[in-house]
Amino acid sequence: MKDRYQIETLPRMFEQVAKQIVSYIAAEQLPEGSKIPTERNLSELLEVSRSSVREGLRVLELLRFLESKQGEGTFVAEPPPFLIPHLVIAQPLHEAAQRHYFGVLIMCAETIVFLSLQKQIDGEMRKTDNPWMSLKEWIVSISTQIENPYYVSLFTDIFDLLWGNDYFSSDMVPDLEELIMLYRQGNQLGLREWFSRLA
Repeated sequence: MKDRYQIETLPRMFEQVAKQIVSYIAAEQLPEGSKIPTERNLSELLEVSRSSVREGLRVLELLRFLESKQGEGTFVAEPPPFLIPHLVIAQPLHEAAQRHYFGVLIMCAETIVFLSLQKQIDGEMRKTDNPWMSLKEWIVSISTQIENPYYVSLFTDIFDLLWGNDYFSSDMVPDLEELIMLYRQGNQLGLREWFSRLA
């Protein structure tokens, strides 16, 4: 059993440990409310230090994947879909979660567009084989001078997540020429309508 969850030592060990704990929960089919092994037992199971296990558990608690109860132990929780970043726990996304992520993606993109309008940033739309990838590159290009990088980081992480799950289909294509035209005109009402059509 130990070999099933053993991992190699990597620079960001806590991320690897978090993934392995999630894999353990999935493999053992532990439902919500199930108690997971202690730090010591997980350390032996994964063959990593207790400090790495502690950091991995902390990450999963912050993501609401686990719940720690004082004096009782750590338990499997039922996290909201958005609070489970795929890049950390590498679990497949069901359709409803993908739609949820897409809604947040569009919200972030719209926020970045309006913040960049205030700074009068003009980005160049570089055409790629996929209009969604062109949109991503343009959004990133106009975000360079935005003071709060949170929306950009969230946008790129969610985009990569959905891209990896083949979410962007051919029947859902953004009109990029209209977007650029509205942006350069500073047409806020038109931009809001453009994003509402995507969402």
